[in-house]
Amino acid sequence: MKTSLIVEFVTLLTIKDARMTIVDELVSLTERSPGRRLWSAYTLVTAFNSPLSSVRRPFSTDESDDGYCIVKNKKKQKQNTRDESQALNAGEASRVNPTTINIVDSNPDHNQIHAVNDNQHRLSLNNFVITNESTRFAQTRYPFPPLVLRFSSGKVTVNQIKESLLDHCKKNHQFDVQVINCRLSSHIFSDNEYDILIYVKDAASFSFLLDEAHWPSVIGNKKYFFPSTPAIPPQLCLLIKNVDLHIDFYEFCTDIRTNYSHIKNIIRMKNKFQNDIKMVKVELTSSSVRDELLNKKRIIVNYITYDIIEYLAPANVLICSKCMALGHFKKQCTQIKETCRTCGDQVEDMKNHRCSNVEKCVHCGRNHKSSSLKCPVVKSFRAELTRKILQIDKQSSPDSRLLNKNVIFNSTNFPPPPAPKSSTLLLNPMMVKLDELINKLSKVKDRLDKFEAKHDKFEQFIFDKNRNDETIIQI
Repeated sequence: MKTSLIVEFVTLLTIKDARMTIVDELVSLTERSPGRRLWSAYTLVTAFNSPLSSVRRPFSTDESDDGYCIVKNKKKQKQNTRDESQALNAGEASRVNPTTINIVDSNPDHNQIHAVNDNQHRLSLNNFVITNESTRFAQTRYPFPPLVLRFSSGKVTVNQIKESLLDHCKKNHQFDVQVINCRLSSHIFSDNEYDILIYVKDAASFSFLLDEAHWPSVIGNKKYFFPSTPAIPPQLCLLIKNVDLHIDFYEFCTDIRTNYSHIKNIIRMKNKFQNDIKMVKVELTSSSVRDELLNKKRIIVNYITYDIIEYLAPANVLICSKCMALGHFKKQCTQIKETCRTCGDQVEDMKNHRCSNVEKCVHCGRNHKSSSLKCPVVKSFRAELTRKILQIDKQSSPDSRLLNKNVIFNSTNFPPPPAPKSSTLLLNPMMVKLDELINKLSKVKDRLDKFEAKHDKFEQFIFDKNRNDETIIQI
């Protein structure tokens, strides 16, 4: 009995010494890193002193606690790790060194306000509003460049020039030239020289007048000459697709010119980065040759067949001459001051303005004139305008053109087509089986009809046989 008591007493002393050793070690660990191991030391001591399981740690609300974080929405998309670390560092810095706001310094400078307004104005220009004026201006301008005649002396009227040209073409070449307008140029020359601009209506008239042999030698008893050759309009151009970038382009052009004498220029197209692409523009001087190639839809060059498509002309952009804005005329402009198209300054009177000749665009801020077609804002506006015009052309159907000619449309003369069969029935396997069953039943019906017809013939044959037998017996 005494021996067992002594053993239990020694065991308790050993356990007590082990407990004190563990506590001392935990305290030393806590002194080295109190923020990290204080709770673990406490839980181990509690677990050692109590036979029961330790109570679970409650949620901490102290932001300084290590590993503390607030979970707002776990479904939110993950942000970049760099952004999170920068935000965390910024938050730590704000807690350590809080910043003070100076109310006096927070007022922005007038130059800064002006720069911000300019940037907002340039950014707002990207949200284009294609007005009716823009589409009307793009569609009602002269479709072909003018043919320029220069007279060195005398005063030949516009009517004389127009009448002489039409009569000469009709009598000598049996061709009716369609002229839209004929006017005097506003450009002033020395030595009594003046230019007459002639605008034609269609591609056939333009291609016909490109040949100087079709013009009269004298108009109004006065000699004239052509100071320049007009550019080939898009109505006389084609695009050749999928022309390889590694071919000999000179040989390619030589072969085309050999086969088609009416081709004037052959140009390799470029993208916005000024890199060559697989599209080649062909400028012709004959509308009939162009129509012939378009109908064929292909061209053979060096034994290789290429596809041909129509070249669409870029739309003319309406730029206000007062404020340099896009999409309205000068009469509709609401700006009070005038804007210089070169430097972009706003002045009261443009005649008294001394321009610095430093080009600055009011649309994009780059070093070019505000009316330049190379401006990226103007190019984007032209692209949107072209899309709208193409949509208008697609929506104008032949029926609408007939309605414009006062043609009365009566729907009773054109009954509606039958309703289409539901596609869901074809997808239902039960309906498919029913259709097969109906088809088989129809075949069985046809066979029964044939069997019935044969049965009727057989009965008629038996009836005739019996009647003939009776006749023979009577005889």
